[in-house]
Amino acid sequence: MSLPFIEVVVPTRNRAALLRRALDSLLAQNYPPERYGVIVVDDASTDDTWPELQAIVARDRRVRALRVEHRGPYSARNEGWRAGSGDIVAFTDDDCVADPDWLKGIAAGFAGRDILGLQGRTVTLPELKTPLTHQVVVSRPNTLYETCNIAYRRDALISVGGFEPDLFYTADSMLGAAVSTLGAIAFALDMVVVHPPRPRVFLGRKEWTQWLEGARRLERHHPEFFRRERGRHFLLLVLWKWALLVPAKDILENVPWIVRSPRIYVRFLLCLARERMSLLATVPRFWGKGRQA
Repeated sequence: MSLPFIEVVVPTRNRAALLRRALDSLLAQNYPPERYGVIVVDDASTDDTWPELQAIVARDRRVRALRVEHRGPYSARNEGWRAGSGDIVAFTDDDCVADPDWLKGIAAGFAGRDILGLQGRTVTLPELKTPLTHQVVVSRPNTLYETCNIAYRRDALISVGGFEPDLFYTADSMLGAAVSTLGAIAFALDMVVVHPPRPRVFLGRKEWTQWLEGARRLERHHPEFFRRERGRHFLLLVLWKWALLVPAKDILENVPWIVRSPRIYVRFLLCLARERMSLLATVPRFWGKGRQA
């Protein structure tokens, strides 16, 4: 049986140096070169991303580059997968590094199985992790369906219409929720991507408003999924989990930094407190507007 053609979609914006590293890992896959391609979608970068991409395309015909108006990463992902024709569409990010056997793991995970999606294992570089970094670690199946390491059958993406293009948060969960109503999304331990630690961006009111909009839309569009996986009510998710449980867990996980670097730990606590205060300040206005709509 022939191997499936896999199309990898990578959205990017103003990360030329990181993108080079990601593409190097994708072009060094232990998978037949004629059985995969990479579509990079430049979300209106203002650095030298586009010239870099054009040079890479000229050197390797496996890479295609699209340049689109700045509408966010999920809109860019939609542009990418719709521009291709591969049997399977895999998603990763421009700050990730794919294991050399990543595509092989994807092909093996789908082979002979009646599944619509495949979630992979995401690891980080622990030695670079601090309280002030962001990294994604996925060691078991979850319903966040992070787009740094996931693949879908093209037919499934077509059936559900792809990502919600105007969201900046939660659109990966919404896509997974929609696909899971049609068929199974499995998990593959040998489908590995490295998500190196990156400087953490603590959310302000604008970002929390975007996050709240994504969570509310998930509740409205997929109420059964939301109740089962997130909680009984939107406000319960926000006020109990995100305002209290998540930061408490974050604080406890980083307690060793009190000894390793008290200055970093105190800075982390201050940033975390401001972030959660921003959330609590954003909720009343957001909730009021939602009830009026």
